[in-house]
Amino acid sequence: MKQKISATKNQKYLAIFLAATMFLSAFLIYFTASSKTDSNNDTPAPEVGNESLIFFSQIPGKHVLHEFNSIINGLEMSPDGVTNAVYVDFQKTEGTPLESIFGNMQTMNTSFSYGTDVTKRYGASYANESGFELHEIPELKMNVPENTRVMPYDGYQILDRTNGTYNIWNVVGSPEIIGPIQTVAGVIDILEGNATATTEYNQILSQAEPEGSIFQEVVKRTNTSDIPAKQYYRDLKKLDDGSYTQTSIYLDPEPEVNEKIKAYQANSSERGVAYNVTTLGNITKLVISSDFNSLYNESALLSK
Repeated sequence: MKQKISATKNQKYLAIFLAATMFLSAFLIYFTASSKTDSNNDTPAPEVGNESLIFFSQIPGKHVLHEFNSIINGLEMSPDGVTNAVYVDFQKTEGTPLESIFGNMQTMNTSFSYGTDVTKRYGASYANESGFELHEIPELKMNVPENTRVMPYDGYQILDRTNGTYNIWNVVGSPEIIGPIQTVAGVIDILEGNATATTEYNQILSQAEPEGSIFQEVVKRTNTSDIPAKQYYRDLKKLDDGSYTQTSIYLDPEPEVNEKIKAYQANSSERGVAYNVTTLGNITKLVISSDFNSLYNESALLSK
């Protein structure tokens, strides 16, 4: 009988296996602690709603409409300069040991005062400590308090989520955009074809198959990040038979990365883990498959 994974072990697994997702929660801190809204902005338009939930269709102007099923879709809406990004499908955590952990992250619905569930979440971070998020709200309705300030921009209505207290704004649609107003405007510029999205992760993502993942992440080496490659991609999937796969892709990996993979692959069957390694030029792709517990242990070995 397979050993159950304790809540403590789940927390350790999250720290090792999904460490980059923590910046998603950090956005809550960033948004609530960011600088006050610039008082020199143009005078906002009048209120657009009341304290009850209203449908997006009741909000005038253009609405966001963009495919939102993977980290690739999020990057397609992201201004250049992304240092790391994470995409999480909360619904796919159901029935997995990660359900309770990611379920706790749904407290953001209260933090952002939506009043409805968010089922998918993408966050992009930048070197200047700024960032933005995309949220999928299937009900297409949310709380828009009375006297909400509105900033018209290129046909869209950018809503002030804190009523002038902090620089947190959002645009409704599928998905929603939320972040500092200047970043939200930058995303709109991409949607309207007035600016181009980041393409710096295209090479590494050309080797990924992110569809159906519980989570995906990309990160590049910077002065403040310590990764053994120029860029790194990772995802986690649950298969129909109940097993899991983790895909890791390294762009220009340091020599010890391939050495470590080769060493652990040699006796991986003894640990109940299947390895599939592909090398294409300056890219190394590793897919490991097993039950959740064994995958956790293998991730810990590879992370040492």
